[in-house]
Amino acid sequence: MKLADITKLTTKELADLLKTERAALAQAVIDSRTKEVKNVKTINGHKKTIARALTISRERELSQSQEEAK
Repeated sequence: MKLADITKLTTKELADLLKTERAALAQAVIDSRTKEVKNVKTINGHKKTIARALTISRERELSQSQEEAK
């Protein structure tokens, strides 16, 4: 998922995306170890999507705390 798509998501949708991507990553790793996956690059894709989602989530959290401090 692209960064622009992730930034448009609400907080709840972002949490749901993280949950599904983490499950997909776990399944991809299991499939990789049992030699059932054809494209191992999907593992990196899941990791990057998780990292992007966590970054956006953290940015939102920090901006809320800065607004409350003012």
